[in-house]
Amino acid sequence: MKRIFTLILVLFSLNSLAEEVSGLYSALVPVIDQSTESRQQGVREALNQVLVKLTGNSNVSQSPTVQPFLTNPNAFVAGVGFRNLPRLDLGVEPEPGLQVSFSRREIDQLIRQAQLPVLPSNRPKLLVWIIRDDAIEGRGFINEYTPALTIPSVLETFDQAMKERGMPYILPAFDLEDQLSLSVDEGWSMNASLIAEASERYNADGWIALRFYTTSSGEVRGSWLYEASGLRQLRDFRADYDELYMAIAVKGLVDSIAQHFTYVPQINSNELIVRINGVSSFAAYRAVLAQFKKLELVESLDVYGVEAEQLTLAVDVEGGATLLHSALVRSGRFQSQTEQGALNSGQLQFNWIGK
Repeated sequence: MKRIFTLILVLFSLNSLAEEVSGLYSALVPVIDQSTESRQQGVREALNQVLVKLTGNSNVSQSPTVQPFLTNPNAFVAGVGFRNLPRLDLGVEPEPGLQVSFSRREIDQLIRQAQLPVLPSNRPKLLVWIIRDDAIEGRGFINEYTPALTIPSVLETFDQAMKERGMPYILPAFDLEDQLSLSVDEGWSMNASLIAEASERYNADGWIALRFYTTSSGEVRGSWLYEASGLRQLRDFRADYDELYMAIAVKGLVDSIAQHFTYVPQINSNELIVRINGVSSFAAYRAVLAQFKKLELVESLDVYGVEAEQLTLAVDVEGGATLLHSALVRSGRFQSQTEQGALNSGQLQFNWIGK
């Protein structure tokens, strides 16, 4: 009986710099042909993928607040065109696809009206390790260069699933330094301290261990372990074949990550707008919010937007903009960039200089 075990380790740390993800408002989806019916179906699927990427929620289209907007997906389209789907295996005939770009303004308005959570575009870059345990060949690290027939489809499915969720990742070099830093058995055992130490050279942002095995009957079983910011989750999965398992595992993985980093954009006319520059990591993001929550004059605090290294907050305070401005400067964590005219209109801006 032949069995194949595969372990994927994804590093994830809130203290490292994240990566600005592009293409969040566009999607490339498979279609049967270039007919009008296929185009319409492709636009609907592309809109769903974009909403999934932006919210981090794979079930976002099932939300009652979203469904009314899905009846006319063309209202959000900025551009559309047919193109082939990319393939890792060059020997396979390419499949037709539809590239759809959506209006950022219209999509953002949809998200606010539907009160959907948003996963910031500044996202963690993931380092992916893969270990294969075969009953005949034994255990070994694998990547796109591994001479095994089953590997291209596994990596291709993982790559596609991560891109559909807007999650950046890289693969290790698998050079001598990697071999000396982390053995196959150490990686397979999900030894968190050893995995983190071996990954330091890549400046990775945290870790996840995902493993699965395929029996001779074709059933796939496995689990992934996720640990970040003091939180740890372990889940088991099973599927009928490798590619389906990989898609299911990535779905559960990103859904779990998104729960910790999403925010719901909210604003009303009575709130002050505060823009903080230099928020270049998730650690800084949390530290900024913690500083605001320490201030007794802050009655409510909502994240209005996250763009590159700028965090925009909607803040309701007692005492007005001048009092909040003074309190933030006195904290020693914020350097004022606010002009007097902006202060009078309730628009504050700072550079984050805290830790």
